[in-house]
Amino acid sequence: MLLEIGIALILAKLAGYAMEKIKQPAVIGEILAGIIVGPFIFGELFGLKYLSDVTEGLASIGIILLLFISGLEIGVDELKSVGKNGFITSMFDVSVAFFFGYLAGVLLGYDLRISIAIGNILVATSVGITVRTLMEMHALHTNVGELILTVAVLDDVLGIIVLSITLGQGAPLLLLAKIAIFFIIIVLILMIIGKVKDIKLHIPRFILTASIASSLIFAAFAKSLGLAAITGSFFAGLIFSRLPQRRKMIDFMRQIGENFFVPLFFIWVGASFDFNALEEIGNLVLLFIPMALIGKIIGCSVGAKICGFKARDALAVGIGMMPRMEVALVVVTTEITMGIFSEDLAHQVLASTILLVIISSFLTPILLKAVYKGKEGAKAEK
Repeated sequence: MLLEIGIALILAKLAGYAMEKIKQPAVIGEILAGIIVGPFIFGELFGLKYLSDVTEGLASIGIILLLFISGLEIGVDELKSVGKNGFITSMFDVSVAFFFGYLAGVLLGYDLRISIAIGNILVATSVGITVRTLMEMHALHTNVGELILTVAVLDDVLGIIVLSITLGQGAPLLLLAKIAIFFIIIVLILMIIGKVKDIKLHIPRFILTASIASSLIFAAFAKSLGLAAITGSFFAGLIFSRLPQRRKMIDFMRQIGENFFVPLFFIWVGASFDFNALEEIGNLVLLFIPMALIGKIIGCSVGAKICGFKARDALAVGIGMMPRMEVALVVVTTEITMGIFSEDLAHQVLASTILLVIISSFLTPILLKAVYKGKEGAKAEK
C-alpha cells in the first residue's frame, strides 16, 4: 500500500506538470495517473491493488480538505459583495443546469432520486481554464470576466446547498429540520467568530491545527445530520474565512491538502475508472455531456442577458461557465458513497463525469476565443 501511494503521488505530479505545460488543468493529469495505477493498467501489469479501504479513507479526507479550502478562499465577505448581477445569473445558471441534468436522467428512464443526483453533478463549475483563457486575451477584468468569477463563487455555494437539500437522508420534514438546525448553528458560530476573532492565543500554530480539526468535525457533524460531509467542511471554511489569520490558513491548508490528500482523491477517482463501463455508457454520454454543456450556456447566457449584457457577451459568460472540474467529481463520488447509484451505474456515471471534465476543459478555450474573436471582428467592421 505504501509503495502504491508513493508511486501514485509521483506519477500524479509528473502528469499534472505535463498537463500544465499544454495549458490544461493539473487535475486531469492526476486523474490520468490514477487510471495508470488502477486495476486496469498497473493492476494487470504489476499486480498493484491501489483501490483499498485505506486509500478511499485518505481520498475522503482529500475531499473534505478541498471543500474546506474552497470555503476559506470564497469567504463570507466576498459572498456579501457579489452583487445583484452575480446573484441573478447564478440563480439562472444553477436552476437550468440542474434541470438539464434532471431531464437527462428522466429521458434515460432513471428514477427520481438518480435523476436528481445527475442534476446535482451538472450544477458545479470550475473556471480555472476560463480565467487562464481570459487572462491570455487580456479580458479578465472586463464585465464578462468579472461576472464569470462572481457566478463561479456563488455556484459552489448554491451547489453544496442544492446537494444537501436534494440528497439529504431522512423523511422530508425531518431533513428540512436538520438542514435548518445546521444553518442556524453556522450563523451562530459566525456571529461568535465576529465577536472574538481578535482574541490572541499564545499557543504555537493552534489556529492552523484548529482549522484542520474543524474541517473534520464539521464534516462529521453534517454527516450525522444526514447531509453530505462536504457540506460541513465547506461551511467550516466559510466560518474560518472571518479570522484575520485567513491567508495564513489558506497557505497552510494548501500545503497539506494539495501536496498529499487532494491529489490522492483525484488519483482515487482515476483508479476507480472502470474501462468496462465504457461499453455501456453510450446513451448516457450522448445525453449527459451535451446537457451539461448546453445547460450552462443557456442558464448563464439568459441570466447575463437579463442583467443587461449584450448577446455576444452573455454567450461568452455561458461558454466561460462550461468547465467542470473538482466539485463535479466531489459531488459524483459523494453520491456514489451515499449509495445513490447501483454499482454498474456508478461506474458509468463516474466515467461520464471524467469525460465531461476532459471535454469541457478542451472545448471552453476554443469556443471562448472564437466568441471574442467574433466580437473584435464586429467592432472592427464598425
